[in-house]
Amino acid sequence: MIVPRSAIRIVAVAVLIGGPFGKATSQTVSNQGPKTPAEIAKAIAATINASTPKVLAAQIAFESTTSHDNIVELRYVANDSAIISRLRSTADQTRVAKASYYCNEARISYLKQGVVMREIVATSDNSDHIEFTFDISTCDRLPKPKQADSKTLAEFALTAARTENAELGKPSNSWFRLDRATAHQGIVDERFISLDASAAASAQANRGNIRGILTGYFCGKYRDFIFQGLAFHHFFVLPDGSPVIDFTIDRSNC
Repeated sequence: MIVPRSAIRIVAVAVLIGGPFGKATSQTVSNQGPKTPAEIAKAIAATINASTPKVLAAQIAFESTTSHDNIVELRYVANDSAIISRLRSTADQTRVAKASYYCNEARISYLKQGVVMREIVATSDNSDHIEFTFDISTCDRLPKPKQADSKTLAEFALTAARTENAELGKPSNSWFRLDRATAHQGIVDERFISLDASAAASAQANRGNIRGILTGYFCGKYRDFIFQGLAFHHFFVLPDGSPVIDFTIDRSNC
């Protein structure tokens, strides 16, 4: 999975269900008529369970999703107790990142219908945990910066590109490595190169999860910039430059 090195420290669990939740919300409510919040929550939980792999060796491993009345509860296991402490130390940043994801235009309709999302990260022995809860009031509290002018956006892009390029050369176990980040007209282009052939195939198969992870990360890290109009264009290529996947993250995604 492609996770920026600093993303693990900042948002960790925030978007591990990015792809599955997107699928759940697009498939849950059909044209068969209105559903109760409890029914919607049950369908979302079932879809996340069916779509999310359980990578037990991961630092934060997905355990299960259940629904209780109108609440969708996602549980994760932290295989290192220090992870809980790190999440707690960045709780405000993590909460904003998660809220930006759940309050996205594509997902907020379920919160508006009364669904509540709760995420719990606990140690394997349940001796410590941290949890985050999101409902429609969470979205109401998120500030909405105004659109910036073109000059300001260009400056935002340059700043963000410099920040991203600071990660170049640092150790990473991701499927792809960042080749470079460039800025132009309020857009940051980030080019990632695959480390091996299997990485490219895995990226294509997991496009939704990759986009979800990066969306949550960037919407948390650069939320104010993005809401003012900054966009990130990510494209992933083979060593010879052949395209694998690409997508853009802008204010409509956060």
